[in-house]
Amino acid sequence: MKRLVVLFILLFTTHISFSQIHIDPSVDTLETDVKAAIRFYRSYIKAFKDTSLPNFRKYWPDDDCNAYKFPDQIIYGISSDYPTYRMAKGTIMYVKPGKEYVQIKTHFGFADSAGYTNTIAITNHFLKLDNNGSFKFINPLKFTTKGWHTTTVRNVSFCYPPYHIFSKKKADSLIQRIIALEKAWNLEPIKIRYYFANTKEEMQKIRGFDFTPDMGNRDKPSGISDSKDNIIYCAGWGENYFHEVVHIYLNRHYPNSPLKEGLAVFYGGSMGHSLGWHLQRLNNFLNEHTDIDIIDPAALGYMDNYTNPRSAILGLICQLAYDKDGMAGLKNIMSYDNIEDIMHYEFNISAQKCDGFLRRIIANEYGRSSKTFL
Repeated sequence: MKRLVVLFILLFTTHISFSQIHIDPSVDTLETDVKAAIRFYRSYIKAFKDTSLPNFRKYWPDDDCNAYKFPDQIIYGISSDYPTYRMAKGTIMYVKPGKEYVQIKTHFGFADSAGYTNTIAITNHFLKLDNNGSFKFINPLKFTTKGWHTTTVRNVSFCYPPYHIFSKKKADSLIQRIIALEKAWNLEPIKIRYYFANTKEEMQKIRGFDFTPDMGNRDKPSGISDSKDNIIYCAGWGENYFHEVVHIYLNRHYPNSPLKEGLAVFYGGSMGHSLGWHLQRLNNFLNEHTDIDIIDPAALGYMDNYTNPRSAILGLICQLAYDKDGMAGLKNIMSYDNIEDIMHYEFNISAQKCDGFLRRIIANEYGRSSKTFL
C-alpha cells in the first residue's frame, strides 16, 4: 500500500499524461463493428491529451450530457482531481460485440524500471450505435444499478442495492449534520446523489471498473465524491458517510487549499473512525519512525490499510485552528494554498519547526493510553 501511495504522489505531482491506447494481439479487429467501435473509443481517449477534456456530446447521448457535467463515471473514479485516462498507458485487452452494445475492456498500467507491470485500473466501456449510425457510450449505471432502490431525504437521494434495508435513523443523522454544516459555513443546500453498498468492489463495478488499486485488501468503510456532479459513492458505512458530503459542499469554495482532505477528516473522520482515533494510531507509528518528516507527503507515505497519516495530520491542523479561533479560524486557514504559510502565519511556527511542533501535539494529546477515541 505504501508503494501505491508513493506512486500516486509521483503521478499527480509530475503531471504525467498518457492518453494512449494499444490493442492486444488477441483482439479480433477484422469485424466491421469492432473496428468502428475501437476507432471511436480511441478517439475519445485521445481527447484527454494534456489538460483538455473531450466534447462529451460527441461521445455520449444527450440525456447523459443533460444529466451530468461529466457523464463518464470512470474519469474521476480513482482520483477526484485527476482523470483516470491520464494516469497510465492503456491496452485494449477484450472486445465483445453483442446485440445491444460492444463492450471494451482496457488495462491501464505501466512497467516499472525492473520490467514489472503496475496496474492502475481495468475498465469497461459499453458502446451502442445510435439512430444516426454512429457510436455513443452507454452509462454503466443504467444497467449496473437496475433494481436498486432510491429514497430521498431532504436534499440527498440515497441509491442502494435491493439487499439493503434503508435506515431512516442514519439518513436523518446525516441530514442533521448537513444542516449544521450549511449553517456554520453559510451555504445553500446542494442536491446530492448518494450511491452506497457494502463493499468497495460493488461501488467501483457499477461505475465500470473491474479493478482499481483500492478494491483489494480487507474491507473497511470508504468513499469518493464527485463534486462536479454532486455524486457520492461510498461503501461499508450506509447512509451516514459525512466525510464525502463535506467535500461536495466545501471543496468548490477552497479549490487551492491543501487542507481539503483534512477538513473532511476533521468533520467526518475517515474509513469509519474519528480524527482522534487515527491520531492515536499515528502517535504509535511516529514513535517508531522518529526520522520521518511528517510534513513531507512523499517521506511520510502510508502507515497501513486503516490510517492515512497525511490525512490525519491535515485534520489535526484543522482541529488546532478550530480550537484556537473557532469557526473563524477554520475558515481563515482554508484561504491559504500551502501548509508552510498556514503554520507560519496562523501558529507562528517556521517550516523547520513544523515536524517537531506537530509531533509534540500528537504525543501530548493523543498518546495517552487512558484516552479512547471512537
